[in-house]
Amino acid sequence: MQHSESSSSPVDIAIVGGGASGVLLAAQLVRKSRLRVALVERGNHPGLGVAYSTHCLHHLLNVRASDMTALADEPEHFVDWLARDGRGYGRADFVPRAIYGSYLQDLLAESIQRSDGRLRVVTGDVTAIHDRQIGVELDIEGQPPLRARKAVLATGHRPPSKDSGAYHGNPWRDEAIAGLAPEGSILLIGTSLTMIDVLLSLLEQGHAGPIVALSRRGLVPHRHPPAPLPSPKVDTSDLFEGSLSQRTHRFRAKLRDGLGWPGLMQLLRPHNNELWHGLNLDQRKRFLRHLRPWWDIHRHRVAPQIGEQIDAAKARGQLSIVSGRIEIGQATDDKVEVTIVRRGSDVRETRSFDRVVDCRGPRNEVDVHVPLHAQLVKDGKLRPDPLNQGLDVAVDEALIGRDGTPSDRLYVLGPPTRGRYTEIVAIPDIRLQAADVAKGLIAALR
Repeated sequence: MQHSESSSSPVDIAIVGGGASGVLLAAQLVRKSRLRVALVERGNHPGLGVAYSTHCLHHLLNVRASDMTALADEPEHFVDWLARDGRGYGRADFVPRAIYGSYLQDLLAESIQRSDGRLRVVTGDVTAIHDRQIGVELDIEGQPPLRARKAVLATGHRPPSKDSGAYHGNPWRDEAIAGLAPEGSILLIGTSLTMIDVLLSLLEQGHAGPIVALSRRGLVPHRHPPAPLPSPKVDTSDLFEGSLSQRTHRFRAKLRDGLGWPGLMQLLRPHNNELWHGLNLDQRKRFLRHLRPWWDIHRHRVAPQIGEQIDAAKARGQLSIVSGRIEIGQATDDKVEVTIVRRGSDVRETRSFDRVVDCRGPRNEVDVHVPLHAQLVKDGKLRPDPLNQGLDVAVDEALIGRDGTPSDRLYVLGPPTRGRYTEIVAIPDIRLQAADVAKGLIAALR
């Protein structure tokens, strides 16, 4: 799907970013209002974003199909689409992310058709957003300015770092592993979901060389059970009160009593944001510093078949998981020199790899090297959240400016709001947020 419509005629709402978050919001607005909407996407393939632009069919969703509807009030929407798609996937399956990308693109195409011209896609990079008398004006590279009554930033993820020779800071580009000799050595910085994506891509193209994955603690995401679990009947209300230490103690007690991580995570899944909002700023900092890595490996689990591939790569000696610190040395087009200090040791180990890929995960924090961020910071319209995880937003997702005042024109959706929600990277979370943001915008513009 490619669009390059002119941005000249004004709209009610401009959505900056045409990945999953932006498409989910556009679909809600079309279904529930008669508002004029422009979806502004820098690339030529709206609907995909970082997660769903993959071509690797071994990259699977981390959630079963039954929980992956894009529409909060249509729980069977994705399952019904799969049935029509005819590829043989059912509600309990972990579907390839590339197929989910096709689903999102179909949702966008259907929303455009349903809108009768009220929704259009504009191709270009938004570099600035200026206040105007009755709204905002967006500067879009390669397009005339776009005027809107309100704008929503749904800008998604940025790569962990920059490329330099054989060091690749963007793990989601094909170039990250392209041209690597089948027997070449590769270091993956990070051991979470992004590392697993790169590992699976390597294995899919037949890579046989040594793969080292390194992180501070060397923790790798666990796998889902083979079949969906029945919801356990356990009272978890005591996890929502008291100090962080008290909550952690009660959490561990439930695990010792036999509930198990999968069952407990399933119980807490709908209430994760409530848990987060029940912590004060100091408790949140302590959680991120000490507990987050263990939470993530159980919370963000992989499909069973992916877990089997990881175990097989470790068993045959191809994949090594290392816990420790790393320093990047000289990087040429063919080699990267690194220094590794393993956890619990002071010994500095110097090694050379044919390729290094930064897999530490996406960035969402304020970055003045991004032209739009730089302009909004300069104009006092944007500031980082207190944890520097993303953009500071109010309860209605309004962007908070330098003086602490929420905007009545600019809003934020998806991963850039992770400082407020922390759990806002998965479709089940974003679809609820998209529905709420749409409801608020429709009410404000009615």
